[in-house]
Amino acid sequence: MATKKLNVYLQFSEREELIGQLVLDGRSILFKYSDAYLKTGKNLSPTQLKFDDIPQTTSAKPFNGLFGVFADSLPDAWGYLLIKKRLSADRIAIESLNALDHLTFAGKNSMGALQYRPSVDMEQEAKEINLDQLNNNISDILSGESSVIIDDMFRRGGSPGGARPKIYAGYNPKTDSLISGIAHLPEDYEHWIIKFAADVDSKDIANIELAYYKMALDSGIEMSECSVFNSDSGNSYFGTKRFDRVGNDKLHMLSAAGLLHDDYEHSTLDYGNLIYQAKKLTNNAQAAQQMFRRAVFNVLAHNRDDHSKNFAFLMDTNGVWSLAPAYDLTFSSSSQGFHSTACAKNYVDPGRKELMELANALSINKPKVLIDEIKSIIDAWREYAESSGVSEASIETIGASLKSIRSRF
Repeated sequence: MATKKLNVYLQFSEREELIGQLVLDGRSILFKYSDAYLKTGKNLSPTQLKFDDIPQTTSAKPFNGLFGVFADSLPDAWGYLLIKKRLSADRIAIESLNALDHLTFAGKNSMGALQYRPSVDMEQEAKEINLDQLNNNISDILSGESSVIIDDMFRRGGSPGGARPKIYAGYNPKTDSLISGIAHLPEDYEHWIIKFAADVDSKDIANIELAYYKMALDSGIEMSECSVFNSDSGNSYFGTKRFDRVGNDKLHMLSAAGLLHDDYEHSTLDYGNLIYQAKKLTNNAQAAQQMFRRAVFNVLAHNRDDHSKNFAFLMDTNGVWSLAPAYDLTFSSSSQGFHSTACAKNYVDPGRKELMELANALSINKPKVLIDEIKSIIDAWREYAESSGVSEASIETIGASLKSIRSRF
């Protein structure tokens, strides 16, 4: 493919604006803001991009020469697998693609409001969704199936982040119907993401995430609406309403990984960094309080996959930044079995001591009360789990882990 130049656009609503251009220059990638966009005063990545008309570049690591704000548009494990298999059908080695080539796969429905041209066309007519059929197709892809299935899955959402298979979908709550394949949804449809279980996941993983969603809400954590979709055959699929969409309008999204140029797979991030950046970027002390709540919840609820791509910020059309709602909150372990984000430098077994250290350093209001409130929610795990359809085996297994964490509080 060998893409050498890529125009970058920002589209909040109907009208898109050219914000600049990415250029492959030898082994470096240059980015330059357009003169017209500079007049808006809205920097897409305040900590990494200089807001001027001079071409700028960044180091090769951690994003192969891309600034983090653009690397956020790249697919994670599932999307990468689809691209690899799709290219393989055309006898193209994915290793032959450069970083700009990968960005061409970010379609109009990708997370956030950035778009890239030239692009690989993924738009098609809206299709009704049969969740079980899609689940079977995913199994076929993982075991190495036909390019027809791969193309279909790619158009349904080839680039949502995360390791688990997922698709972009349109959900109509009035008719309880799901469609996919288009970026601009018909009236009464909402933008959602539907997740599918990976091979290693338990059968009730969607129900577990639903229970965590309920616990998080009661813990004062802001989240977008979530639900479990049950198929005719009795399978459960977790879905969440997209917070980067307001109707068919878009919000610019920047992950903490993109903001801080953090290699989320080998992160050195601490919750102290996140809390500080939340207040600094949004200029809102409540954002810092909210981030602290997430730290407390993740520690108490054994959510150890708390890496820097699982925290994000949103910028609206006026250039105002806010902390994005929490997402991907569930019982989980990182590949090392430790927290991906440290708590006062402790990745292994943080507890009340480390959380209080964070709170004192960052002027969090009433941290003891907040910690005890969230602890009381997590203590009621069984009630939340039973109301969400979690199996008895999972209730017992997760309950045992949560109990062991309580000893540190």
